[in-house]
Amino acid sequence: MKKFMIAAMTIFLIFSCGVKEEGAAVEKTTETKEVSAPEKETLKKEKVPESEKVTVDGIEVTIENKRIKVGDKLEDAELIAPVNEFNKMKKVRLSDDKGIKLIYTAPSLDTPVCSLQTKMLDEKAKEHADVFFYSITDDLPFAMMRFCSDNGIANLKTLSDFQTHEFSAKNGFLMKEYQLLTRAVIIVDEDNIVRYVDYGKEVTDQLDLGKAIDFLEKKMLKK
Repeated sequence: MKKFMIAAMTIFLIFSCGVKEEGAAVEKTTETKEVSAPEKETLKKEKVPESEKVTVDGIEVTIENKRIKVGDKLEDAELIAPVNEFNKMKKVRLSDDKGIKLIYTAPSLDTPVCSLQTKMLDEKAKEHADVFFYSITDDLPFAMMRFCSDNGIANLKTLSDFQTHEFSAKNGFLMKEYQLLTRAVIIVDEDNIVRYVDYGKEVTDQLDLGKAIDFLEKKMLKK
């Protein structure tokens, strides 16, 4: 009788432990993670107005930060400028130049559209020595130097945002998916207040630079 009682208790304990372990397993598999409010916010995709959408080959991309607009102050940032053919470069800031500025942003000088429009702006820069013209891309400064040398670019400044993306991120020109600058042109006055801005809707298309130059001449220079 004593042996029977010991055996019965052993079976009971084994069965009880098995049920407990199985129950714990069920609880574990059915456990759900509560998403915090900040996490829920990141899951929401901000809806971009149709007029502000930017695409690359027809596919919408995300522009980091808010797009800059007329009346905003252009945020200063550190950029890299090529110095000479010996692969020298230096850090500069747009605030180093005092005066009206026309700034063209694009992914790279080594694309047909960027190359063509940079050459067009270089010709206009020659006509307006009292205005600072810039082409800002994510190219390496060495590539910029080669491009300028091969294409006779001598009147506008080519600057790179490749190191930190500080300029493009602060001012709303950085394409998140590509980590490259979108195509845009802006004109700022002597106080770095934006007076004209045009974002290209399709990055692979040309911007209407004639419209920007017309604004510069008639509204800023009053010619």
